[in-house]
Amino acid sequence: MIAHLTLAGVIHAVLAMLCLAAGLVQFLRPKRGAGHRARGYLYVYAMLLSDAAALLVYRFTGHFNVFHLAAIVNFTLIVLAIVPLLRTPKPSNWRRTHYNFIAWSYVSPVSAAGTNIAARLLPLQNSEQVALTALAVSLVTMAIAYSLIRKHQPPPDGPTLSTGLIGQSGGSS
Repeated sequence: MIAHLTLAGVIHAVLAMLCLAAGLVQFLRPKRGAGHRARGYLYVYAMLLSDAAALLVYRFTGHFNVFHLAAIVNFTLIVLAIVPLLRTPKPSNWRRTHYNFIAWSYVSPVSAAGTNIAARLLPLQNSEQVALTALAVSLVTMAIAYSLIRKHQPPPDGPTLSTGLIGQSGGSS
């Protein structure tokens, strides 16, 4: 059976695969420098466009569904990950905030890829079975992601030098 392809679906799929690759490289590589920034912008722009294209795909139900909601949530995670980077001065714990939101945004394409693989390999008969498969894959993906994200998150920012000096001198902060 050949799947019904739309331009939006193809754009979404290609960009989502690009996000999977870029996100994996980001996870495995050091988190500083121009390379990290360039790969990060590639991931962010590709993910924003992929999420937008996902909103135009109605293959499973013919109307707005949980997959569209997931794209909106993912879009929100991307925005929340980028805002601390754009603020001047950067808020305290900006690295941890950025890391957590961007890491959770990566869970979405991983879960979607797992769901797509399962939906194509399993003998699913209807959209309800696809939805249950998506739920099961998402829960497993989120459980694994929760462990990995917590394990690799940056430490919380320590007190600033001035806060530490005030505390040592007995002054109020």
